Amino acid sequence: MSAGEENILTPGEILEDSSQFIAGKGTYLAPNGRNIHASLTGQRRVVPPPVDSAEKRLTVEVVGHKTRGAVPEPGVVVITRVTRVMARMASADIMCVESKAVKEKFTGIIR
Repeated sequence: MSAGEENILTPGEILEDSSQFIAGKGTYLAPNGRNIHASLTGQRRVVPPPVDSAEKRLTVEVVGHKTRGAVPEPGVVVITRVTRVMARMASADIMCVESKAVKEKFTGIIR
């Protein structure tokens, strides 16, 4: 591994404890509510709170390598096109996240 690659994070990696940090862009709070995970590949960045903010925790973010379109995250509204229907589930291609079109292909399953 080269020196530049050792700081690269991958999706799912645990970044910080949510009691000490706030989940920012490129991160998500785990279902257990304790850990903040990376949601994309990139580098970790810590952002201090605004001066006038009552919140004193730092914000942890993951900055991606290149500009990307909208990325689906847990809890957001998506527009899909159903591509396959089976007895217990359906496959769908995600076309829009919130009101933004995706640049990359994302596939989801509806149960």
